[in-house]
Amino acid sequence: MTLSHRRISPKELKSHGWTMAPKHPYAAGRNYAHKDGWKITHCGHPTALWPYILEDPAGNMILTGAAFGNPRHFGTAWPTVASAVDYVATQR
Repeated sequence: MTLSHRRISPKELKSHGWTMAPKHPYAAGRNYAHKDGWKITHCGHPTALWPYILEDPAGNMILTGAAFGNPRHFGTAWPTVASAVDYVATQR
């Protein structure tokens, strides 16, 4: 698996079971919630290169290492919403 740097449309997000979650008015980026309990949250830093935090339904942070077989102890946050969405799609 490679990490996607593509943008994802609201229509594509919806087709994968994601909705926009409320965000703090001063925060950078958007937050998303999945119908199965996954969450994608922007770290809040406007110039972050890997700003998206992925949480599984149990509330565990899942790092990019998960895409390569090591979910919580290797990697960084996710570079794009699309890369986190792609990972979650492989977990069903």
